[in-house]
Amino acid sequence: MQPAGPDDVAPAQALMLRVLEEDLGYGLRPEWHADVADPAAAYLRTPGQVLLLARDDDGVLMGTTAVRTGGPRSPQSLVERYAGRPVGQLVRVWVLAEHRRRGVARALVTAAARWAVTEGGYGTLCLHTDTAVPGAEAFWRSLPVVEVLDERVPGELLQTVHFELDVRALLGNPGPPADD
Repeated sequence: MQPAGPDDVAPAQALMLRVLEEDLGYGLRPEWHADVADPAAAYLRTPGQVLLLARDDDGVLMGTTAVRTGGPRSPQSLVERYAGRPVGQLVRVWVLAEHRRRGVARALVTAAARWAVTEGGYGTLCLHTDTAVPGAEAFWRSLPVVEVLDERVPGELLQTVHFELDVRALLGNPGPPADD
């Protein structure tokens, strides 16, 4: 896993756009995906944020993940939960279909968690997932996460569940969370 550099922006953006179309089925929505629309501004020029890439041995880009500063902007209960805390948000954990089931996503999450603690200075790492995406909920529940809020509403486009990742458990450093 490596942080993206200027030469990585276009291929990373292409991968993210492909996942939005092929896996999520709704494409780029600027109101949701400003970081995908301009990854360089979001991750290369914004302190406390990073875009990480997974490549195979031949240098083929397989997946992405990113850490953004701060918690979610909605719903209000989560805005209040994370206010004033050193929190990062794990986003864009996306692996192309032809590279799945090889541990890429888990390796990306582990690398992002390590970066969040060592480089980002975050004591809490939150995330959300769309449980309508096949395998998404099972993947997250296979990791040391705590469910924070289930926002699923039958019939809605997004079936969102919010989690906190237990970074210490993931990285093999048991003990109380860093911001307690």
